[in-house]
Amino acid sequence: MAIASTTALLMAAGLAAAGSISQGVAANRQARFESAVTRQQATREREISAAEETDFRRRQSAFLAERRAALGGSGIDISSGSPLLSSEDFAAEVELNARRIRSGGQTRATRLEQQASLTRSAGRSALTRGLFRAGSSLLSGFAEFNDRPRPVVERPGDLFDRF
Repeated sequence: MAIASTTALLMAAGLAAAGSISQGVAANRQARFESAVTRQQATREREISAAEETDFRRRQSAFLAERRAALGGSGIDISSGSPLLSSEDFAAEVELNARRIRSGGQTRATRLEQQASLTRSAGRSALTRGLFRAGSSLLSGFAEFNDRPRPVVERPGDLFDRF
Protein backbone atom coordinates (compact mmCIF):
# COMPACT_ATOMS: atom_id res chain seq x y z
CA MET A 1 0.00 0.00 0.00
CA ALA A 2 2.81 2.41 0.86
CA ILE A 3 4.49 1.76 -2.47
CA ALA A 4 1.29 2.50 -4.37
CA SER A 5 0.75 5.83 -2.57
CA THR A 6 4.41 6.76 -3.07
CA THR A 7 4.18 5.98 -6.75
CA ALA A 8 0.95 7.92 -7.06
CA LEU A 9 2.49 10.90 -5.27
CA LEU A 10 5.52 10.96 -7.56
CA MET A 11 3.39 10.42 -10.65
CA ALA A 12 1.11 13.30 -9.66
CA ALA A 13 4.11 15.60 -9.27
CA GLY A 14 5.46 14.49 -12.65
CA LEU A 15 2.11 14.95 -14.36
CA ALA A 16 1.64 18.40 -12.82
CA ALA A 17 5.11 19.36 -14.05
CA ALA A 18 4.41 18.02 -17.53
CA GLY A 19 1.10 19.87 -17.61
CA SER A 20 2.77 23.15 -16.62
CA ILE A 21 5.42 22.75 -19.30
CA SER A 22 2.77 21.88 -21.87
CA GLN A 23 0.73 24.97 -20.97
CA GLY A 24 3.81 27.19 -21.23
CA VAL A 25 4.76 25.76 -24.61
CA ALA A 26 1.20 26.12 -25.92
CA ALA A 27 0.95 29.72 -24.71
CA ASN A 28 4.31 30.51 -26.30
CA ARG A 29 3.24 28.99 -29.63
CA GLN A 30 -0.03 30.93 -29.55
CA ALA A 31 1.82 34.17 -28.80
CA ARG A 32 4.28 33.54 -31.64
CA PHE A 33 1.38 32.96 -34.03
CA GLU A 34 -0.47 36.09 -32.88
CA SER A 35 2.76 38.08 -33.15
CA ALA A 36 3.31 36.89 -36.73
CA VAL A 37 -0.27 37.80 -37.67
CA THR A 38 0.11 41.26 -36.12
CA ARG A 39 3.38 41.82 -38.01
CA GLN A 40 1.60 40.86 -41.23
CA GLN A 41 -1.09 43.39 -40.39
CA ALA A 42 1.62 46.03 -39.91
CA THR A 43 3.08 45.24 -43.32
CA ARG A 44 -0.37 45.37 -44.86
CA GLU A 45 -1.05 48.71 -43.16
CA ARG A 46 2.07 50.15 -44.79
CA GLU A 47 1.01 48.80 -48.18
CA ILE A 48 -2.49 50.25 -47.82
CA SER A 49 -1.23 53.68 -46.79
CA ALA A 50 1.25 53.71 -49.69
CA ALA A 51 -1.56 52.86 -52.11
CA GLU A 52 -3.83 55.51 -50.57
CA GLU A 53 -1.04 58.07 -50.88
CA THR A 54 -0.49 57.18 -54.54
CA ASP A 55 -4.24 57.33 -55.25
CA PHE A 56 -4.53 60.69 -53.49
CA ARG A 57 -1.62 62.15 -55.46
CA ARG A 58 -3.10 60.84 -58.71
CA ARG A 59 -6.54 62.33 -57.98
CA GLN A 60 -5.08 65.67 -56.95
CA SER A 61 -2.79 65.76 -59.98
CA ALA A 62 -5.78 65.17 -62.26
CA PHE A 63 -7.71 67.90 -60.44
CA LEU A 64 -4.80 70.36 -60.83
CA ALA A 65 -4.54 69.52 -64.54
CA GLU A 66 -8.28 70.19 -64.99
CA ARG A 67 -7.93 73.45 -63.12
CA ARG A 68 -4.98 74.57 -65.24
CA ALA A 69 -6.86 73.61 -68.41
CA ALA A 70 -9.90 75.57 -67.30
CA LEU A 71 -7.79 78.62 -66.47
CA GLY A 72 -5.85 78.33 -69.70
CA GLY A 73 -9.08 77.88 -71.68
CA SER A 74 -10.45 81.10 -70.27
CA GLY A 75 -7.35 83.00 -71.39
CA ILE A 76 -5.66 83.37 -67.99
CA ASP A 77 -1.86 83.13 -67.95
CA ILE A 78 -1.14 80.39 -65.39
CA SER A 79 2.65 80.83 -65.49
CA SER A 80 2.75 84.02 -63.40
CA GLY A 81 0.95 86.03 -60.75
CA SER A 82 -1.94 84.81 -58.65
CA PRO A 83 -2.73 81.69 -60.74
CA LEU A 84 0.88 80.52 -60.35
CA LEU A 85 0.89 81.22 -56.61
CA SER A 86 -2.47 79.49 -56.25
CA SER A 87 -1.17 76.42 -58.11
CA GLU A 88 1.98 76.32 -55.97
CA ASP A 89 -0.11 76.62 -52.81
CA PHE A 90 -2.38 73.81 -54.01
CA ALA A 91 0.63 71.60 -54.82
CA ALA A 92 2.10 72.24 -51.36
CA GLU A 93 -1.23 71.35 -49.73
CA VAL A 94 -1.43 68.16 -51.80
CA GLU A 95 2.08 67.18 -50.70
CA LEU A 96 1.26 67.87 -47.04
CA ASN A 97 -1.89 65.73 -47.18
CA ALA A 98 -0.09 62.93 -49.03
CA ARG A 99 2.57 62.85 -46.32
CA ARG A 100 -0.11 62.79 -43.64
CA ILE A 101 -1.62 59.73 -45.30
CA ARG A 102 1.79 58.01 -45.34
CA SER A 103 2.56 59.08 -41.77
CA GLY A 104 -0.78 57.75 -40.51
CA GLY A 105 -0.07 54.37 -42.07
CA GLN A 106 3.44 54.32 -40.61
CA THR A 107 2.07 55.17 -37.17
CA ARG A 108 -0.53 52.41 -37.30
CA ALA A 109 2.09 49.94 -38.57
CA THR A 110 4.50 50.89 -35.79
CA ARG A 111 1.79 50.37 -33.16
CA LEU A 112 1.02 46.96 -34.61
CA GLU A 113 4.71 46.02 -34.54
CA GLN A 114 4.96 47.14 -30.92
CA GLN A 115 1.89 45.06 -30.11
CA ALA A 116 3.49 42.08 -31.88
CA SER A 117 6.65 42.50 -29.80
CA LEU A 118 4.65 42.66 -26.58
CA THR A 119 2.66 39.57 -27.57
CA ARG A 120 5.88 37.70 -28.36
CA SER A 121 7.36 38.77 -25.04
CA ALA A 122 4.23 37.56 -23.23
CA GLY A 123 4.66 34.20 -24.94
CA ARG A 124 8.23 33.89 -23.74
CA SER A 125 7.09 34.84 -20.24
CA ALA A 126 4.36 32.18 -20.37
CA LEU A 127 6.94 29.57 -21.35
CA THR A 128 9.23 30.62 -18.50
CA ARG A 129 6.30 30.65 -16.08
CA GLY A 130 5.38 27.12 -17.20
CA LEU A 131 8.91 25.91 -16.57
CA PHE A 132 8.99 27.48 -13.12
CA ARG A 133 5.60 25.95 -12.26
CA ALA A 134 6.87 22.59 -13.41
CA GLY A 135 9.91 22.92 -11.17
CA SER A 136 7.70 24.01 -8.31
CA SER A 137 5.38 21.02 -8.82
CA LEU A 138 8.30 18.63 -8.83
CA LEU A 139 9.88 20.16 -5.74
CA SER A 140 6.54 20.18 -3.90
CA GLY A 141 5.93 16.56 -4.83
CA PHE A 142 9.36 15.45 -3.70
CA ALA A 143 9.06 17.47 -0.49
CA GLU A 144 5.72 15.81 0.23
CA PHE A 145 7.30 12.45 -0.57
CA ASN A 146 10.12 13.05 1.92
CA ASP A 147 7.83 14.47 4.62
CA ARG A 148 5.37 11.60 4.66
CA PRO A 149 5.41 9.31 7.69
CA ARG A 150 7.28 6.13 7.07
CA PRO A 151 6.18 2.87 8.67
CA VAL A 152 8.55 1.50 11.22
CA VAL A 153 9.74 -1.89 10.20
CA GLU A 154 11.36 -3.87 12.93
CA ARG A 155 13.65 -6.65 12.11
CA PRO A 156 13.68 -9.69 14.38
CA GLY A 157 17.18 -9.02 15.56
CA ASP A 158 16.26 -5.50 16.66
CA LEU A 159 14.04 -6.73 19.48
CA PHE A 160 16.93 -8.40 21.29
CA ASP A 161 19.27 -5.48 20.82
CA ARG A 162 17.07 -3.32 23.08
CA PHE A 163 17.78 -5.34 26.20
